Amino acid sequence: MRAASLIAAMLVATPALAQAEDFRPVAADFALRPRIAFAIRPAPAVASAQRPARIYAIDLAPSPAQPADLHLAIQRRRQRFAPPGAVRTDTQPRSSLRIAAMLFDLPQMDDRLSATIGWQAVKLSNKAVNATSPYSRDDLRVRDDFLPSADMRFAATPRLMLSADYREGIRAYGDSGRIGALGLDQSAFRALRLSLRPERNSRARIGLRWMARDALRLEAAAYDGHVRDSLAFADDGLLPHNLGSAHVRGLMMAAAQRLSPTLDLRLRYDRARADLNDGGARTETRLAAQGEWRHGPWRAGLTLARSGADMWRQQAAALRVECGVDYAPADAHALRIGLHLTDPDRLTGDRLAGSLPSGPMRAVDQARALMLNAALRW
Repeated sequence: MRAASLIAAMLVATPALAQAEDFRPVAADFALRPRIAFAIRPAPAVASAQRPARIYAIDLAPSPAQPADLHLAIQRRRQRFAPPGAVRTDTQPRSSLRIAAMLFDLPQMDDRLSATIGWQAVKLSNKAVNATSPYSRDDLRVRDDFLPSADMRFAATPRLMLSADYREGIRAYGDSGRIGALGLDQSAFRALRLSLRPERNSRARIGLRWMARDALRLEAAAYDGHVRDSLAFADDGLLPHNLGSAHVRGLMMAAAQRLSPTLDLRLRYDRARADLNDGGARTETRLAAQGEWRHGPWRAGLTLARSGADMWRQQAAALRVECGVDYAPADAHALRIGLHLTDPDRLTGDRLAGSLPSGPMRAVDQARALMLNAALRW
């Protein structure tokens, strides 16, 4: 196995609580080794009140004989809302998301060191989002063709991994096509469109991962980032608005212990300090315990988290509970089912410490939910 593969294997974290299936670059490949193979699969059908959403993804990777690897992915998702009854096609609210990403693996100077640079181009469009003016050009569009990223990994010892990375991302209102039009009058909608801005974020992070023993892993990371025009939904509703901007510094520490071949336990602590653009300063804290059980095709997880107030709403500390059960057989053509209870926090620091995804911001992502999902592929 190449050193790069060993490094990538060491970077794999303990699986988090299983989530409902979401937008991912799925099952479409170009393999130039030595011939081209190409396949496209649609995404699973969504609720009956919506038209099926289709995701198209292309992944291009050169031959392993090349001194450096180039990875190119193009993803597109379109979705429409179709309420009961006869509705004209040209007035149906719809959303589309397009992401193009390129990653370039730099030539290795050492078997223990690997680095990647790349960028993303994102376009999100919501058309006919306002029920009172479906024929106007008052739609919501966001586009950014250059969101750079870079990361470096160094295997100092067989058990110690050091890493550094930089990411930029963008998120924008994306509920059209899933929940229907906003239903504002024309003047109110135009005021919203003129005032609403996409959320942009950037983050630099350094981290380490140490395998203290075969069954014990310790992790730590420190990061420095900016959030500009943070996006949320007013009064826990469906109307988006911008909260403000902040400079955020934070620390994450975690420990994962394998208690048995089927049971894992993970503890994580997050702390972040935010300097708001209005001159104020806030602190976010989070302490979480997660257990995961696996046996054959069955997976189950439970997370208990104690979170302090978020930097924008200053909510009281609360105990959050998330859990899930999944049946996922090894056979790719078998039926997979899952039941999940989600209770997401709204901590900006927790998000900056993670992967910083670009894409749509939805009201449902901030709500408690009980979800039953099923998938069958053939």
